[in-house]
Amino acid sequence: MADNKGKVATADKKNTAKKPAQGAKADLFISPALSAVFWILSVVIVASAIIGNYYYTNFVVVDETTFGRLARVAIVILGLALGLGSALLTNKGRALLSFSRQAYTELRKVVWPTRQEAVQTTFIVFVAVCVVSLFLYFCDVIFLQIVRLFTL
Repeated sequence: MADNKGKVATADKKNTAKKPAQGAKADLFISPALSAVFWILSVVIVASAIIGNYYYTNFVVVDETTFGRLARVAIVILGLALGLGSALLTNKGRALLSFSRQAYTELRKVVWPTRQEAVQTTFIVFVAVCVVSLFLYFCDVIFLQIVRLFTL
């Protein structure tokens, strides 16, 4: 009887461990039709920003003041940001955000070298590059002399 309770408790722990992973997957999924709408919206917004900027700078003859230029650039940046934002609402965009969060988490786990280690490694690389470049220079001089010996 005690064995069955232990097995049930273990099974419950396994089931609860799977639920957050399934919930995270469910958060990433939206319907394909809605995802397509967000993609179309994103492309339309970005294209509008680019075409509008091109049209305004080439075909509208207005003496652009500093404020006018700043406003135009701000509108283009806002259009690109809105396009990116709508792209991030799609399934691929949500997967990209999830990947970015996981990559940032892994980046925080990296053990970065100390200043002394970085300087020492840089010095070693510098010396190695100097040695190899001198070797290649001497090889070039020797081959040049050999070629001159046979051609002149």
